[in-house]
Amino acid sequence: MEYFITGIDTDIGKTFVTKSLALCSEFLGFKTGVFKPLQSGAIHSVNGLLAPDLEEIKKYSKTVKTKCSYLLEGEVSPALAARLAGVKIDIKKIKSDFIEFSKDNDITFVEGAGGILAPATDDMLCADLIKYLNIPVIIVTVPFLGRLNHTLLTVHYAKTNNIPLKGIIVNRMPAKTDNLATNNFIKELNMYTDIPVIGRICEVNSYEKKFIIQNFSEIIKQL
Repeated sequence: MEYFITGIDTDIGKTFVTKSLALCSEFLGFKTGVFKPLQSGAIHSVNGLLAPDLEEIKKYSKTVKTKCSYLLEGEVSPALAARLAGVKIDIKKIKSDFIEFSKDNDITFVEGAGGILAPATDDMLCADLIKYLNIPVIIVTVPFLGRLNHTLLTVHYAKTNNIPLKGIIVNRMPAKTDNLATNNFIKELNMYTDIPVIGRICEVNSYEKKFIIQNFSEIIKQL
């Protein structure tokens, strides 16, 4: 099984959700991998550039496999980061890496960069990369004012371009709030799309195994 994790925007917890799905999958007994085709914002280390999104996983697991095809500096889109670095992204290399990486996994999560229309290369958006890899998408969103629009736009674009959608994960749900937009977010979402909400993830106070199991086990079982 392979799934592409995309967000409705940056900074909505896509890396957090990917990490948690991978760790929960591992806990449930699946051979699990996380593949990052393109990592901009790479960080320096004594061993060269590192993918911060994948380093987050390594903090918690030594057995979840990780791989990144292209490490690029700069907090910008992968396309711009590659252009500034003088790097030509080879989409065939990404697919070859993905196939080789995934073949021994029970489940592979592919983490995108930004949203579905983030520029991946000079002539491809993330949506084009998803279609090229030919795997279903899980959308990560947050239940705040204005984000219903972002979520429905992401769903609409995917459907219009024949990108299969597995479901939506609503991240950062407050335990208690009087905010009308937040309290009605999932109900409103269900009114306007038939793509199921497969997970509702509460805000994190402490990141522990118990939290991962409680919040992500049912999601994994739906995949």
